[in-house]
Amino acid sequence: MAEVKYIDILKLKEYRKLIASNIVNRFGDSVDAIAFTWLVYAVTGSASWSAVIFALNQLPTVVLQPFAGALVERMNKKKIMVYADIIRGIVIVALAYIYMVNGNVSPWLLAGMTLVISSVEAFSMPAGSAFVPMILEKKYYSHGLSLSATISRAMQLVGMACAGIIIGVGGIEAAMFVDATTFFISSFLIMSIKVNESSYSREKKVSLGIEAYFEDLKEGFKYVIRRSVIMNFCILAMVINAFLVPMNALQSPMAVEIFQQGSGLLSVLGIAFTVGMAAGSIMTPRLMGKFSVRSLIVFFGIIMGAMYGGLTLGTYTRGNTVAAYTLCMMCTGVMGISVSIISQIFTIQFMNCVENKYIARASSILNASSSAATPIASALVSIIAGFMPVALLFKVSAVFCVIVFAVIGVARVRFSSTDDEENLEKVPDAI
Repeated sequence: MAEVKYIDILKLKEYRKLIASNIVNRFGDSVDAIAFTWLVYAVTGSASWSAVIFALNQLPTVVLQPFAGALVERMNKKKIMVYADIIRGIVIVALAYIYMVNGNVSPWLLAGMTLVISSVEAFSMPAGSAFVPMILEKKYYSHGLSLSATISRAMQLVGMACAGIIIGVGGIEAAMFVDATTFFISSFLIMSIKVNESSYSREKKVSLGIEAYFEDLKEGFKYVIRRSVIMNFCILAMVINAFLVPMNALQSPMAVEIFQQGSGLLSVLGIAFTVGMAAGSIMTPRLMGKFSVRSLIVFFGIIMGAMYGGLTLGTYTRGNTVAAYTLCMMCTGVMGISVSIISQIFTIQFMNCVENKYIARASSILNASSSAATPIASALVSIIAGFMPVALLFKVSAVFCVIVFAVIGVARVRFSSTDDEENLEKVPDAI
């Protein structure tokens, strides 16, 4: 069989439309991430409200998505994705209009609309995962998913750069209208994708009653538990998200306490990490063709921990801006590459080893379990940061990260479907 190349992916018309939809969505999300943060603080003037809004944004992923997957499995995936984009676009337009007319919005309205949008996304995400196999053959997964991630992350940089300009020229409401427009464009692109879902549907084409729903739900959880590879993905995703919390939550204290720099360092960190993520995505297929999945995960996991610890060397830059920025760019850039390669391997291996009829349910459980680590780790970090210096907290996180991935290598934890041919009647240990 001829080697797959990225140019082969671009020849796939229907998948090109999905990539275009992802690109448009990522641009809108990048603009919205900055605009909505400004809006929340401008309206409430409270860090506490910002934390509440953040928690509400995560809540449906953790609580609702595992249950949404069983519903999505029997529904039309394309329609769910289209309707989800339209609903999110309408909500954003309504919020922008209210803010533009009144010059203010209620914090409770912000909270309610955040909950609506994130709840809709709880259905859209598993639908999107289950939709990919309908328009992309398995042999194209590695390059197709990597190409989509790379281009989307590049667009994220464009969105971050444009957000400040859009807000500066047209205000927060203009940025929100831009975000809403991207949702409508995305829905149109997805609507134009030609796919025959009937050939990919579940065997039972009956209405989903309460009893059948809970049977599907239970079946989905049993499927994930009985596949050690998928369980390992879920557990390791939680671990990685937990490790990244200190860096994400303590960026400002890190800039001041470790590097003795201002907010400019945070922009450098964000750009370097995103560029690293894009580079990692494009590298993944070639690396997977040369090395085993486990060895790649272990190697880049240890590199991730080493770069985490490398950030603490910022104390030796003694306020030297050039040295501080260079060190930060190097460490966060390599971390971005490592995180991206590991996450792309997760996505590719997940799509390869999960049967099509279980993808929506399995992906919803994976997303929920990995997201659940963030609020738990955030609470622990907020407590520990009260009596532990940021540099020491980073060192401890780095050491634990290196140890965990070293243990994964020594224990020969399964991360590929070829390692998961054991008797599925037996429930194996995960990690």
